[in-house]
Formats: sequence, structure tokens, C-alpha cells
Amino acid sequence: MPKDKQRRVLTLKERLDVLRRVEGGRSCRAVATELKVGKTQIQNILKEKESLLKQWAEEGNSQRKYTKPRRSPFDELDVVVWEWFVRARAKNIPVSGRILQERARQYSVELGYDSFTASNGWLQRWQKRHNVKMAVLSGEGADDDENVVSDLKDRLERICEGYELGDIFNADETGLFFRALPTRSLVNAVKGEQAKGRKKAKERVSVLLECSATGEKLKLLVIGQSAKPRCFKGLASTACLPVDYRSNRRAWMTIKLFEEWLDKLNQSMQQKGRSILLLVDNCSAHPDVHRSNVKLVFLPPNTTSKLQPCDAGIIQQ
Repeated sequence: MPKDKQRRVLTLKERLDVLRRVEGGRSCRAVATELKVGKTQIQNILKEKESLLKQWAEEGNSQRKYTKPRRSPFDELDVVVWEWFVRARAKNIPVSGRILQERARQYSVELGYDSFTASNGWLQRWQKRHNVKMAVLSGEGADDDENVVSDLKDRLERICEGYELGDIFNADETGLFFRALPTRSLVNAVKGEQAKGRKKAKERVSVLLECSATGEKLKLLVIGQSAKPRCFKGLASTACLPVDYRSNRRAWMTIKLFEEWLDKLNQSMQQKGRSILLLVDNCSAHPDVHRSNVKLVFLPPNTTSKLQPCDAGIIQQ
């Protein structure tokens, strides 16, 4: 006959933690799964509550009182959200705080919790009750040439001479992966869950953003693959959109598109009687051209994350 699996012995502190979890609304089966022990072992711990508390006091912990966890006023919702979270993470679906809050609001409507708002405070308490933390699923870094960065910072004041802050602009492209899932997710820390991601969605559009040193934002340029996307059906013209839309096979910036955008920007500045300084990176799609009311200044390679405001955080917002 096969040898019986060795039973894991829980410490006194771990057994008291079992009491807190169960009294906090968790099921015996859920706690047993998290601690990798049998359900019967958890049930036996509940029966031994009085003796465990007595032992806790006898070991010199009388000053550290055993406190019964405060339960959420939305106990049923708490459990439903937890079960949904466990199912989602079992499929390696990233779950951000905002996604969890929105799911909780949906469930609250179904359960009749009219006063529930899924506030940030509720989220923090929910995470603490279930020992859920935020983890990075993936990341990407870049190496910058610190010497070049330092040199340009010294020269930047001279470069911007003659321009008011409101006339100093920065433009940068970014890829918008509109079907991508979050790169960070809440994970079950008690269970030792690993932060595993899923295959990333590749569908994207490119967006060119431009803003001034004083916060003035210009109209976005969006570049997609399709000349007439299905979502534009019914539109007489793309001119009614809050963005300028262009297309090419790769949905990325090209020299032709950049010059077309620059001509339109230059014409706009002419009409306003303004001359601006435009900081851009040295991307191959950015030609070194001259316009009457727009002066281009190219940032050195491998410095954009340090010197370019759009790349340093504005795009992420």
C-alpha cells in the first residue's frame, strides 16, 4: 500500500492565524488550500480554540491579546469578489486595483448593496483581509548615457534662449496597445502565488502627443493600420474626431506623416503669430527639416527617458 502523506504540523502562531481567517469569513476549505493542509486539520483547530488561547497566554503573550478580526459590513460581497479574484488569477489574468473595484461594484448591484462605493479604502482593507498584494508581471528598462544627459542639461538653457516657457514644446510617439491587459496584478501572497503573465495582445495604434512646458496640449495624431476602421462606420469624415487620424500598413510614424503633421502645426502657429521650439527624439521618422514658425531640436540617442518629459511620465498618465 502507498505510504500515507506526512501531515504538516502548524505552529501555535499559525493555528491562531487559522482562527483569525475563519472568524474573518473564510471557509475551512479555502484556508486549508492556502496553508497546504487538510480540511479536517483546520476543523480540529477550531475545536481547540480555547486551549490554543490558553497556551498563547501561558507562553508569555498575555500582553499581546488575541483579537478577533473586524469583519467587513459587506461580508457576502467580500467573499464573492474573493472567489472571482481566485478564478481570474488561476487563468493568469492580470487584476489591477481598478479592475477589482469595478467588478466589486457590479457584484454590489446584484447583491443589493446600494451604499457600496468600492472606495480605495475598501480596496486596501480587502487586500489586507486576504493578504493580497500588488506585483509586477513584466517590465522593461533602458540604459541612458549619463554623460550625454549631463552635457545637454548644461546646454539646454542656451538652446531655449529667446523662447517663453509656453512656446517650448515636446512631442513623442507611443504605441497604444488597446487590447492589452494590465502589466501589474494583485496576487495571493498567502498562497505564494507567482506573478505569471499571459501572451500580450499585439493590436495597437500609434499616438503622437505634444505639450508645452506650461501644460498646453495640442491635438493628438493617431496612426492606425486601417484607412477606414470599422468603428468609424457612419462618420461622414474623420474631421469630426477629437484627434487627427492617419493610417499606414504598420500603424507607425513615417517621414511623410511627420512632415505632414509638422506642416499643419507650422500653419497653425503662423495663424496665431507664434514661433515655437519643438524638442523631439532622433527617430529615423523625424527628418531634420526647417519650418518658419517651428524650430526642431533633436535629443541625443539613448537619453529620452531622462530628458524628454513625454517619455519620462506624461505618456503614462
